[in-house]
Amino acid sequence: MVKRLNIKSSCDQQNQTVKIEEAKDWNFYDPLALVVVENQLIHSYEELLEIASSDAFKDKESLDVQFMITCTGG
Repeated sequence: MVKRLNIKSSCDQQNQTVKIEEAKDWNFYDPLALVVVENQLIHSYEELLEIASSDAFKDKESLDVQFMITCTGG
């Protein structure tokens, strides 16, 4: 299973690499923020673990994660 995440933020935060366990504290239910892992929108820590343990990424040392802010308005 992949143990590290490369965080790429669309906000003003710097890119960083973190341990996958740190994602337990993320707010996956924030309606204004999206968590995209390896081009897949996820909604829970469990979904993140499924991706991290999948055969598709078994040779990777880390997964690419993007935090995206949704645009609202009218």
